[in-house]
Amino acid sequence: MSSVQSPRPHEVKHELHRRVFHPNGERLIAFTKVAKSEPGGLSFIKKENVHYLCCSATTKRPVKVHISRYRRPDKGEGYEERRKWSLEELTKVDGRDLSPTCLNFDLHFDKPFRFEACEARAKEDFLEGLAQACCKYLSNHPTPPVFENVSNKVKKNLPTTSDLRSQMASNRHEVQERGQRISELESRTADMADTAKSFSETARDLANHYRK
Repeated sequence: MSSVQSPRPHEVKHELHRRVFHPNGERLIAFTKVAKSEPGGLSFIKKENVHYLCCSATTKRPVKVHISRYRRPDKGEGYEERRKWSLEELTKVDGRDLSPTCLNFDLHFDKPFRFEACEARAKEDFLEGLAQACCKYLSNHPTPPVFENVSNKVKKNLPTTSDLRSQMASNRHEVQERGQRISELESRTADMADTAKSFSETARDLANHYRK
């Protein structure tokens, strides 16, 4: 008796989009088939060790971006979510090695998680999509994630040092403008308080005058 063939990654991607992300008002930014690495290193031979790593963004503002891990349930159809993080929780992306034979990569959240892609191209495409998401949605984040040991193809999607300096200068300018507006508001409030006090004193003097 022939065994049931495992779905191909592009089929899983389409199914997740149709059944999970699209109904929830989200779109897929990046996707890859991975094995969640354990201390001993498990291979793709074991069905329960196959997962699908997704990066998705909501279609409505304010945009929220998440990284989630799905797997096929032991029984039944569809896919079950096993873990989910917001993009803001991501602190570092480590490609481990630039060699095309290295399929491992680490995503650091509250702790590092190591994954093994099914092929080098899938790893590259996922990290590239992740870099694009970080550049687009974390441009104003005070501490954007660090990307280490990644290819130039991935790096070109990240903001350059000059971009970061420009963004920091823009942020400082906004803070200074905000501080100036607050200072002007406080000054106008003080002037209004002085005017009100003067008016009150004038009214009291007039009242005293007409009582005589």
